[in-house]
Amino acid sequence: MPGVRVLNSAFFNEFTLVLPHDARAVVRILADRGILGGVALGRLFPAQGGLHNGLLVTATETTQDEDIAALAAALTEVLAQEGVPA
Repeated sequence: MPGVRVLNSAFFNEFTLVLPHDARAVVRILADRGILGGVALGRLFPAQGGLHNGLLVTATETTQDEDIAALAAALTEVLAQEGVPA
């Protein structure tokens, strides 16, 4: 995904994406589309300004390939939109 990077190089069930936009806004837009996109780190750590673009994502053995594809497609679409807060 253009502009997105994975923060950690190794993970078990959770990993952090750094988005080019405010993760809280992205999570809200995804939720409006019926997609649970993860947890915005800025919501958990509001005093840590550097975390506002961090998105904690979880995938377990119950996560289906279709779920991953739906999240990836929706996230790509949302990040390409104009007007999403940076």
